[in-house]
Amino acid sequence: MQFFIYFTMNDETPMTPPSPEGMAKMGKFMEEAFKSGEIVATGKLPQATTHIKLEQGDFSVSDGPFIEGKDMIPGFTIINVDSKQEALDWAKGMRECMGDGVLKMAQLSGTSMDDMKK
Repeated sequence: MQFFIYFTMNDETPMTPPSPEGMAKMGKFMEEAFKSGEIVATGKLPQATTHIKLEQGDFSVSDGPFIEGKDMIPGFTIINVDSKQEALDWAKGMRECMGDGVLKMAQLSGTSMDDMKK
């Protein structure tokens, strides 16, 4: 099972940067999660977006509109675990490293290449 764990920046859930100790703890936490294969990907989504539109057989490509600051996702991690409880435990460990604030989590669904070969 894969889960998308992320945070957004807004006035309702202000976050303070992790302490140096928290950063060290997070570094170790992430290193162990990469080594174990729990982490599939990490990154951030930029505020800029590109829109690809097909209308009556014609494509148009445009930059923007851009993601509003309150909806921006400056950090995300995709993890692969065996259960929702395991994902919750993982997210709690991550949040603990980061300090106070809110993490959001959604289970990803979709078809893998292995599923398509069946």
